[in-house]
Amino acid sequence: MRKLITFISVIAITALFSQANAQQYMIENASGIGPKVGFYKAPDAEDGTMFIGLQSRTKGKYVGAEFSLEYRGEQGYTTSGGSELTVRQVPVTGSLLLFAPLAENFAPYGLAGLGAYYTFYDYDGGFVNPGDDAEIKIGYHLGFGADVAFSESAAFNIDYRYLFLDGSEDLSDKEFSGNVISAGLTFYF
Repeated sequence: MRKLITFISVIAITALFSQANAQQYMIENASGIGPKVGFYKAPDAEDGTMFIGLQSRTKGKYVGAEFSLEYRGEQGYTTSGGSELTVRQVPVTGSLLLFAPLAENFAPYGLAGLGAYYTFYDYDGGFVNPGDDAEIKIGYHLGFGADVAFSESAAFNIDYRYLFLDGSEDLSDKEFSGNVISAGLTFYF
């Protein structure tokens, strides 16, 4: 987690400080795709998890949209009965982005969106439903971020989202909502 935050912070600070010497690029009325990485931590999980994904963005001057597909690795939970539970997710999300361009190549944004979270449960030892299970959960998120264009067709973005996601019926006492920090690189065409 610390390594990811340090890495993202160094890239963001380097991009911001290089703005003074960089050419001014304004990306608007364009669509693009690119990779996405991040970290997700639910309050009741023993550890957070890294994730990878693919994002597709459409960007105007003030309004944009993002669609993403991610794979979130295992998060461990201890149930009230002392059993171990491992949760993995494949989120498919859509977000509305509202940009506030402060410079030609720097635009902070607010975001809100919905997602379908395909969730895999792996129960270990003594739980009521031993074995594996899966379900699709619907959640929503709110957050903010910044978009830094470093060429006429590429931009780096970093954002924070708070995910609102309920647990399953069997795990109603477990909190799946949580903090999501991500960084992406979009190549516009």
